[in-house]
Order: sequence, then structure tokens, then C-alpha cells
Amino acid sequence: MEVQWMNHTGFVVSDIERSLAFYRDLLGLSIERDQVLEGDFISEVVGYPDARLRIVYLGAGDQRHSVELIQYLNPAGDAVALPQRHQVGATHLGIIVDDLDAFYADLSAKGVRFVNPPATRPNPVYPAASKGCYMQDPDGNWLELLERGPAPPDATSV
Repeated sequence: MEVQWMNHTGFVVSDIERSLAFYRDLLGLSIERDQVLEGDFISEVVGYPDARLRIVYLGAGDQRHSVELIQYLNPAGDAVALPQRHQVGATHLGIIVDDLDAFYADLSAKGVRFVNPPATRPNPVYPAASKGCYMQDPDGNWLELLERGPAPPDATSV
């Protein structure tokens, strides 16, 4: 028995079109799958009778890991206060970017909520990040943007 790979990270969202404008249009992720799921199987998986969900998977085009956006159409979800970053149950998705300063400047100008400008780590050792910052999606889900230097020739980690 073994874990084969990490497939996706899911976020329940209030408005999938608004979330697509963020993840697809602002972050540049590509839609991998967009579907409405209903019927016995999905009802059993999520534990709600007569469940109906719109699910969109987005990725960076490498098929390694996806962001799954889920909007519950039935039962409709209510907004709740999300935990603060330090509280048990808080979650975040880490995203490696090529130029964190450029992402920060562009997304800040477009109204994205950041906790901080990019912080720089002195003397990072690959694969550790050299820069990082936290931001939120439209529903308040946390994303950690990270930048790291190029991999050394003998690196075995991605």
C-alpha cells in the first residue's frame, strides 16, 4: 500500500465564474476540466443526497497538480469565516512563480489582497524558496506565492 502522487487541492467557492476570473485570468492557470457532477456517485462521495456540484480543475499545463474549484449548486453553500493563517484548520496552496516581484506588483494593482510584499530569505538552499508572500482569492482562501532560484545541476528535487 502506497501513495502514488498528489492529485489536486480543492477549494469550495461561492461563485465559480468569479473564481475563474481570479485563477485563470489573473494567475494564468489553464482549465483542465469543467463539469457539473450529480447522481448517486457524487452524492455518496460528498455525503449529501441529491448533490449537484460544478467542478473546475485548473493547472499550469504540466499535469502535476491541479487546483479544484467546487461550487455546490445543491446543497448551496453558505459563506463562513475562514480561520486565520495560524489557526488549526487553516489551509493554503503554495505556488512557485518565476518572478514574485512582478506577480506582486501586477496583482496588487488589480486589487488582490496580500498579507505582505515579497519577503526575501537570505542564502536559501535549493529547493527552499528565496522569496515568498501570502495572498487571498476572492473567497478568502490563502495562497502562498514562492520564488526560488534555479536548480543546481545535481538537483534531484523539482
